[in-house]
Amino acid sequence: MPRPQPLTTYCPACRRIRGVRIVGHTEISGIPLDLARCADTSCELIWAMRPATRTT
Repeated sequence: MPRPQPLTTYCPACRRIRGVRIVGHTEISGIPLDLARCADTSCELIWAMRPATRTT
């Protein structure tokens, strides 16, 4: 079974495209959001993003 491609998106703290891990899900004002954590160990920012904003 092939491994899934890692998720990448723009990290607002690093200001670069980084790998992210989805660490949770939430809903704000009826809009579903993913909670993403930057995979860069020097950053590890957690932010809310819409699922459609992933680059992979």
